[in-house]
Amino acid sequence: MSAHADEAVPAGKLYTVITHLAMESPPQQAPPSPPAPGLTVDRRWDMAVADYLRLYHAIGDDWLWWSRLTWDEPRLAANLASDKTEVYVAEADGEEIGLIELNLRPAPDIELRYFGLVPSWIGKGLGGWLLAHALAAAGRHRPHRMILNTCTLDHSGALAFYQRHGFAITHSEVDIVDDPRLVGLLPRDAAPHIPLARSADG
Repeated sequence: MSAHADEAVPAGKLYTVITHLAMESPPQQAPPSPPAPGLTVDRRWDMAVADYLRLYHAIGDDWLWWSRLTWDEPRLAANLASDKTEVYVAEADGEEIGLIELNLRPAPDIELRYFGLVPSWIGKGLGGWLLAHALAAAGRHRPHRMILNTCTLDHSGALAFYQRHGFAITHSEVDIVDDPRLVGLLPRDAAPHIPLARSADG
């Protein structure tokens, strides 16, 4: 974004470009074998809100995941219990390291709503394995498409990663959102590589 565009963003706000992607008729496939011993991916049928939020923070704070943090506990619990939501957790020798959240509400499509690894496990070659599990889980429902979005606040390699694994861009849009660190949803030191939104006094 240019300096001029940056100045046009209101105080306390962040500018981001959201890119939407889709995969037509995701393949029906078996979940892949783990690339190393001790790795598992399991469906969480009864995940507690506190456990979900702990993993959500562990994965998402570096990328300013904030939308679920605006939900109260009953709404989060209802989402986790819904038959329109499927949550899968990756573990390494019992340590939770990854999250898949599928949203079945946009049928006949399925949305990959959340997907990621905790920071210490990024760069170890596990992203493709975890995404294959997400595709296998979605494929069981025989959706028309699997859809997702990524934005410029996400990992710099996210867009290329999804494209390498068969997703194609459908459209993009600009969004201007409250900086979640300034409204108390996330600590002020979260995602230090993303500058805090400018204040009203500049």
